[in-house]
Amino acid sequence: MNRVTPIDLKIVPQGITMHSLAPMYAARWIALCMLNNLRLTFLTLLSCALSLSVHAQTAATFPSKPIRIVLAYASGGPTDFLARQVGDQVARRLGQPVLVESRAGANERLATSHLIASPADGYTVLLVAPAHATNPSLFTMTYEAKDTTGLIHLVNLPPVLTTLPNSGINNFADLVRLAKAQPGVITYGTTGNATSTHLTMELLSTMTGMQLQHIPFKGEAPALTELLGGRLNVSINTITASLPHIKGGRIKPLGISSRERVALLPDVPTFIEQGYPEADVTSWFGLIIHSATPKDIVEKLSGAFQLAIQAPEVRERLAQAGMVPVGGTPDQFSAHIKRETERWAKVIRARGIKVD
Repeated sequence: MNRVTPIDLKIVPQGITMHSLAPMYAARWIALCMLNNLRLTFLTLLSCALSLSVHAQTAATFPSKPIRIVLAYASGGPTDFLARQVGDQVARRLGQPVLVESRAGANERLATSHLIASPADGYTVLLVAPAHATNPSLFTMTYEAKDTTGLIHLVNLPPVLTTLPNSGINNFADLVRLAKAQPGVITYGTTGNATSTHLTMELLSTMTGMQLQHIPFKGEAPALTELLGGRLNVSINTITASLPHIKGGRIKPLGISSRERVALLPDVPTFIEQGYPEADVTSWFGLIIHSATPKDIVEKLSGAFQLAIQAPEVRERLAQAGMVPVGGTPDQFSAHIKRETERWAKVIRARGIKVD
């Protein structure tokens, strides 16, 4: 920056006083300051313009490389199926491959940490389930809710409560009556402690006042195997896992925890129909993204996934798996996650639920 030269008293002509020179040097100082301010303003505006230009160019050319859908669960399950169904459609629409990568472990926290550590450029998204909303109430977290944001609510997958055909339990009211008559005797199996199926049964128990004995398993297959073997009274599982056994007559559905009946099981009443209006509980799956991702990239991605789940062939395949497409905006999915986090925090506290 230019500096005002100090006055050299030896070169000041005779008859000119310091007092008479002051206005001249003051004017020079003001002029230099104004010039420097103009330069700074120009450089600032230029920097902003270049930044906006680069950002706009990034949004306009996105994507220019493959997009990754990270799974918080093992490959081969319902999340893998869902990711590949929508991923193939998005790849066609955006002109870049969509890769599916599993980072299972720590109840979704491992995959979420990976997402947060990845660049916020839209090339990494994470497929999450209700554990994303229950984790803050169950674990000491190494990241905050503000680190991620919703991208799109993909599907709902309501669980169905089942028993054996010869169990003597013909409907949900029978189960409630038996459980109240024999507190802590009736057993039920779930996919694990503090999972969505477990929390669903805890909520139903709170609503009905029944006391059941929880038997957690590591997945749906073991729980259904134990039910089929007569070692459980009831089990609660996804439609995807239960449907073959229901269709085959090996197990009997008692109720489904969705707002409306599902097309795959039209004769199975919801718990809401059976007198429990707050029993609208479903396993949900959606995509989240780094919260620092540029908004226009988030909107472009969300729009592509929205069109993907609306594709007739995708909807048909999802319906066959018992999945109900939802969709919506990033803000709507963020709001859903917030509601679920608050809802299950109350149940977890009230029921004293802890993880192993």
